[in-house]
Amino acid sequence: MTTLPNEPHPLGTLRKSYFPRPVPGKVMLGSTIFCATMSVLEFITAISKYLGPPNTVLSDRYRQDAIFIAAILATIFFLLTIILSALYYTHKKHRVDLYEHGIVIATWRGNTAFPWDEIVDLQVLPIYGRGRRPVNWDFTVKRYDGTKARFRGLEGLEGLGKIIALEIA
Repeated sequence: MTTLPNEPHPLGTLRKSYFPRPVPGKVMLGSTIFCATMSVLEFITAISKYLGPPNTVLSDRYRQDAIFIAAILATIFFLLTIILSALYYTHKKHRVDLYEHGIVIATWRGNTAFPWDEIVDLQVLPIYGRGRRPVNWDFTVKRYDGTKARFRGLEGLEGLGKIIALEIA
């Protein structure tokens, strides 16, 4: 459901947007950059060993093994880079927009609107860390037509949960 900038949203005016927590995104981005750098370095190492002259002290088998190991590590770091990039993309695209008459849950797949009068079920599960206080919340909302959406890891989710519970009651 996309609206033009001058066109009013079917759910009313936007009250607040809830975005992903920044720390997990920074960790994923940093890990992606690290894996990409290591992939390039291992690839360069494999090529330099391949193009370099054979060692007179060590056997050629040692050189072949070093090339093979560097190529495998380059491939593994490259695959990790792709996976972490995809996770970072999905993390950044996740958002919940709170409107007067409902919520819109945005993911990398698209947006799904949940008007207040169409929500039939709300499940809220706390996620605990080491202490007794929840560190995160896992929300699942369900519309009357069976459409479900799940969201967690957003800033201010406890307040959003209270608003949703109040509006659908």
